[in-house]
Amino acid sequence: MIGGALLLVVLTIAMVAKRMAPRLPGYLRDRAVSTLREDFSSDVEFSDFQVSIYPKIIIRAEGLVLRFHGRTDIPPLISAKRVSTEIGFWELFRGIRHVRRITLEGLRVTMPPVEPRASNASHRTPGRKAPPPFKVDVDEIVADGAELDMMVKDPNKPPHVFDIRSLRLQHAGLGQPMTFEATLINPVPVGEIETQGKFGPWQRDQPRLTPLAGIYTFTHADLSTIRGLGGILSSKGQFNGLLDRIDVRGETQTPDFSLGLNGRPVLLDTVFHAIVDGTTGNTQLEPVHAKLLDSEIVARGGVDREPGERYRRVLLDADSGHARLEDLLRLALKANTPPMTGDVTFRTRIDIPPGKGDIADRLKLDGEFHISSAQFTQLDIQNKVASLSRRGSGETVAESPGTVASDFTGKFVLGDGVMTFSNLTFEVPGASVYLDGTYTLHDQALDFQGSLRLKATLSQLTTGWKKALAKPFNKLFEKEGAGTFVPITVTGTGSDPHFKMDIKRVF
Repeated sequence: MIGGALLLVVLTIAMVAKRMAPRLPGYLRDRAVSTLREDFSSDVEFSDFQVSIYPKIIIRAEGLVLRFHGRTDIPPLISAKRVSTEIGFWELFRGIRHVRRITLEGLRVTMPPVEPRASNASHRTPGRKAPPPFKVDVDEIVADGAELDMMVKDPNKPPHVFDIRSLRLQHAGLGQPMTFEATLINPVPVGEIETQGKFGPWQRDQPRLTPLAGIYTFTHADLSTIRGLGGILSSKGQFNGLLDRIDVRGETQTPDFSLGLNGRPVLLDTVFHAIVDGTTGNTQLEPVHAKLLDSEIVARGGVDREPGERYRRVLLDADSGHARLEDLLRLALKANTPPMTGDVTFRTRIDIPPGKGDIADRLKLDGEFHISSAQFTQLDIQNKVASLSRRGSGETVAESPGTVASDFTGKFVLGDGVMTFSNLTFEVPGASVYLDGTYTLHDQALDFQGSLRLKATLSQLTTGWKKALAKPFNKLFEKEGAGTFVPITVTGTGSDPHFKMDIKRVF
């Protein structure tokens, strides 16, 4: 009896399927169109839509196009070369149709700008009455090789496109968030981003206002794809917000960071908070805490694309109350041992205008610094500094020079690869050096002029009969409160400076 009942059910299903077969493709196509139109507030097109029934209902479609609010003046909200899925026969008769997987090939999503007066009502195309939409619950959507274009408002600006190598969306259904896993290729610097989190619920009338949250890892980012930088960066962090405005908090590690200044690679770690504008791709940094070896730097500002420019401008305000001179010099000098050590405090405006040239050539700085307890690492130079201090204080007895710490202060402006210093002051007990001039980054060329000022008078710098001969010239060399005032010039290079007295300026 049970076997007969089962046989009757099977025959009934077969008869229903046979009668539905000719009409099923059109029925499913119409329902797919009405469902997508309702869920995405868009006009829907398929270039081809094929349905096979046995052994399961398999749908294969090509040329899917969804035009947001029916607009043809902007790219489609969603397009896909091919769509494939399968559904159980009995799912057609359920209130919520369950689909195990949908596969999308050649998917491209273009987020339209936010429309201030967009209607909250679903978009409907005039014409014959559309069939009611399906309610669908999808276990997984697979869309490898997809593209996401955060469409910019200015048509003259380049698109803000993300290449998505792999994409998995789980528990996809309108009105609820989906979980996702994705691998993206970042264009500059080139690297791979692995991310996972939650996306949605989808905002059908304002797609850019769809919320998202998750975590990411960014690995093997090659900084050399940015001219003038070097090193392999890795990063991890978390994000949340809307597609239109994403709040990101994370950290980066670059064990071999370098600038195009002939310097040495150094360890650079950062912890940052950034807000990314999905409309423009502009990024606000507030703040970035960077650690360069043992030096700590804090920066705030933005990375923005200006009107008519293809590349972005970096504009930051940076300062440090705890930095080491030797750490900063390693970025600019090849020597294994930096020429000087000391504690540094500074503040500066950092401006990197858009362009293709090396960062070292485009970098602009405007700031001031103070170096305390500075010492030269070369013993002969340090001995000369100690001797200068001793003689400047009026001590003429030959003795071991000992250790003397120096202080530096000054203002600087960098442009076109040339650092211009003003009010540059070098001080040790008994002596001060005041300089103005330039330092060229690429060849390290020095061109300074200024003065050496000693506390002691000219006659106090010597002994014996020389002291008596020098005494009449004390007044000649006394100037601006100094016991001895000597005009000097500094030329040569950073690794081989040449000091010379400018005797003409004495008279």
